[in-house]
Amino acid sequence: MYGIWAAVILAVAHLVSSFAVVAAYALANQFIDLDGLSWMHLVAGGLLVAMGLRQWFAGHTHHHGDGHSHGDGGKDEPRDLLALAGFAFALGFVHEEEFAIIALAVGKTNPWGLMAAYAGAVALSLVLLTMAAIAAMNHFESHVHRLEHALPKISAALLVAMGLAYMFKLV
Repeated sequence: MYGIWAAVILAVAHLVSSFAVVAAYALANQFIDLDGLSWMHLVAGGLLVAMGLRQWFAGHTHHHGDGHSHGDGGKDEPRDLLALAGFAFALGFVHEEEFAIIALAVGKTNPWGLMAAYAGAVALSLVLLTMAAIAAMNHFESHVHRLEHALPKISAALLVAMGLAYMFKLV
């Protein structure tokens, strides 16, 4: 159940940040012309790299047998879910596709409707993919457990790699 809640929190935080991007764009576009968003790949990439480096150096540890909970109603879950929501909210601001959607909508379409469709699709995908990942994890748990200590570093490396790929327009 913890995994489903995590997926819902990710989805809602991403949805909120998507609409925050549209609101910020609408406000900023009243004062400056944002039609040429050619620099956004640098911002999105830089933020992904920063998030990856933060995660890499955060010193994540994983303890067993010390009363720490891993999804069974323990005392760390609310703090962990709040941290997850904060991470998802911040991650929502570094998605270049949100800015591409806004750029497509400039003068043609309502960006709120486009962003609602995009964010809704992302939310549904997050929940469904999380459910599939939980099922896969249950099936391959013994294999994944051996790599558990390395997962935060792998995730951080992927964030940095994606950020650099955005910055150098490789994706």
